Amino acid sequence: MKQFKAERVAVLGAGSWGATLAALLSKKGHEVSLWEFDPRAAEALSSTRKLPVLPELDIPAAIHVTNDLSSALRERSILISATPSHVVRVTMTSVWKTNSLDKKAIVINVAKGLEEKTLKRMSQVISEELHVPINRIASLSGPSHAEEVCRGLPTATVAAGIDKKTVARVQTLFENDFFRVYPHDDLIGVELGGTLKNIFAIACGISDGLGLGDNSRAAILTRGLNEMTRIGVKLGGNMLTFFGLTGMGDLFVTCMSPHSRNRLLGEKIGRGKTAAQALSEMTMVAEGMKAAPSAFALSQKLKLDCPLIQEIYKVLYKGKDPKTSLHDLMHRQTHKEWQGLRGNL
Repeated sequence: MKQFKAERVAVLGAGSWGATLAALLSKKGHEVSLWEFDPRAAEALSSTRKLPVLPELDIPAAIHVTNDLSSALRERSILISATPSHVVRVTMTSVWKTNSLDKKAIVINVAKGLEEKTLKRMSQVISEELHVPINRIASLSGPSHAEEVCRGLPTATVAAGIDKKTVARVQTLFENDFFRVYPHDDLIGVELGGTLKNIFAIACGISDGLGLGDNSRAAILTRGLNEMTRIGVKLGGNMLTFFGLTGMGDLFVTCMSPHSRNRLLGEKIGRGKTAAQALSEMTMVAEGMKAAPSAFALSQKLKLDCPLIQEIYKVLYKGKDPKTSLHDLMHRQTHKEWQGLRGNL
């Protein structure tokens, strides 16, 4: 573990993951502010130091919880973007307008998604809105459920970016006795893996809801990995990235874990609820719901045949019966398992 240096950090987004990371950093000795969009939620969190969706997490008293964006950003050398992906752009626009961000600050993205209209990754959105060069942006990703990180259970993640010094700083910032961070230079692959796996977790949930068994779950995991890898390589990612922590690792934990909100959403649909009914019962954002139309549009733009992504999109947004989707998937013409993939090994 690298030598420790205390940093002044602003975490934007007090959901389960943002709050968990804020607590991790504060306990390590960093000076942390935690910004919550909702004024009443910010007031409650500041007072109770508890998050309703994650009762096992205690927010350290040293963390400055606020709804005031300028206050959260003041004199902070590191900004962590932890809001849901669909509000990253509007949040970063607000950050820019405050004129409070340190001009030399690095930005760490922990959101997993693609912007619906532009199909851009979160680091691209952040760079545009903050006018920050991409070499000062990194993404932290990997199989890391907040429910386990806040309990101090062993976790391995990846810090990805194009600048080695930025990545090393992120690694040093987070690493502790139970939270391990591997440096990575494939920002494209890491961000895409973290995004696309949520869609396949919904598919696994639907399979579980339908009672289709272990064989079906294994098929979804491996064929999902295939689609994820082909999209990622086509966009410039490294094939090996998708067989690591932010590809296969994150895919596995999100598809299999009882903590996975995406898998839970799918399970509700598999048991007969519509997507709208299932969403109304959710207490936290299921990023796969937002990612599905973007991933479907991206696969079409790249002229890639991604049947799992296509069917999940149709179930979620076109009202297609999951059993009909299953029938259509099982009756597709079969090809070689990795046909058409050209990796940069």
